[in-house]
Amino acid sequence: MRELQLDLPSGRGRRAAIETALRDAIRTGRLGGGTRLPSTRTLASDLGVSRSTVVAVYEQLGAEGFVIGRHGSGTEVATVAPVVGAEDDDLLEPSPTWDFRSGEPDASAFPRRDWLRAIRQVVSDPSDRALTYPDPRGHPEVRAALADHLARTRSVGTTAAGIFVTGGFAAGLGFVADALRRTGIDHIAVEEAMLPMHRMVLRLAGLEVTVVPVDEEGIAVHALADSSARAVLVTPANHYPYGITMTAGRRADLVAWADAADGWIIEDDYDGEFRYDRRPIGALQALAPNRVVYGGTASKTLGPGLRLGWLAVPKPLRQPLLAAVNLRAGVSVIDQLALADLIQSGRLDRHVREMRRRYGRRRRAVVEALGDTVPWFAPPAGLAGLHLCVPTPSLVLEEAILARAEAADVGLLGLCNFHRAPPHRAGVTIGFSRPPAHAFDAGLERVMAVFEAATADMAS
Repeated sequence: MRELQLDLPSGRGRRAAIETALRDAIRTGRLGGGTRLPSTRTLASDLGVSRSTVVAVYEQLGAEGFVIGRHGSGTEVATVAPVVGAEDDDLLEPSPTWDFRSGEPDASAFPRRDWLRAIRQVVSDPSDRALTYPDPRGHPEVRAALADHLARTRSVGTTAAGIFVTGGFAAGLGFVADALRRTGIDHIAVEEAMLPMHRMVLRLAGLEVTVVPVDEEGIAVHALADSSARAVLVTPANHYPYGITMTAGRRADLVAWADAADGWIIEDDYDGEFRYDRRPIGALQALAPNRVVYGGTASKTLGPGLRLGWLAVPKPLRQPLLAAVNLRAGVSVIDQLALADLIQSGRLDRHVREMRRRYGRRRRAVVEALGDTVPWFAPPAGLAGLHLCVPTPSLVLEEAILARAEAADVGLLGLCNFHRAPPHRAGVTIGFSRPPAHAFDAGLERVMAVFEAATADMAS
């Protein structure tokens, strides 16, 4: 037997240190399968420990499957797949320094003090209500708080019985798609441009997906009626990425389609809390609570890292949805109850009002900067949401802006990111909510430099 070099970690008992050193040597492949280990007597002598210590080590590693003791022939290393060493994480690209990609709020504005206060109150509750297995629909207290909150702020008509708490909108969408399939619906329509992840979620759930055009009033209901879909996913408050608010007439047409088709509308209330010219427009669900599955999240008002979303579900879909959710519910009850505390105390409303003021100022700054810098820019008609959709005269200019942005370490998204394939509308989205407050002004200057340079490129 050749000498065995073991690096024993300090600060641990001898037995634990020997176990760890041998286990690490085997897991990293330094000791390959079939390698014979020293006898317990030899290794004990080499390491200056008792033989009983080494015997205990070999027995423990044998129980874990790392070594094999063969009667009469000693102990050898079992065949174990080595642990892959540290590698560069190249699955996701790093975030740009000046990040104006749409889809996220300013994380630095998260109400940390209020959230910490709520968490402390929840975990100090002597009833231990947050520490038992949860109702798969969500804790009753947060469901009741959400039903009241949504009725007051978004005109959603439901009760606690109709609320399901989910790990964000995409998770909820997957559950709804599963529930629809259980009721015999296998075909759903979506808007012309959308978040690609949502289209993927629907397809993974086994639904056929049809794309329907969007015009300046919202989804084209006549085209929806020409399809065989009996369900549709829409973003009435603020279409992503076009930034269109669905008109009252188009909402009425959509509800009429659902009644005629005996179909379902899934409402993604995207950025519904953020409107800057007047109070937010109520949810589509208020027009047809029996036809609309309403979905909202705390991702824009608080932060996407919380993974907190909710659905308001018509009664006929609740049992199929519960069947889909039941074994996969996984939202922290502590976080649910902390959200309920923020709602009931009024702190969530206060935070949203403050963020609406901040984001309104940012939006005005972006519009003014574009007006001063970009000759072809026309101010958008809509005054909602956390991003601006800036149409470009051509796809070539869209590509030039994105190329310039990448070279300048500026994060922007083109409309190409939201379509399956060209041809598509040309344009760029500017997510003015994402940068932290201290970096917004400097970042906006760099965004304008990107637009200016790309425009000059096209002119030359």
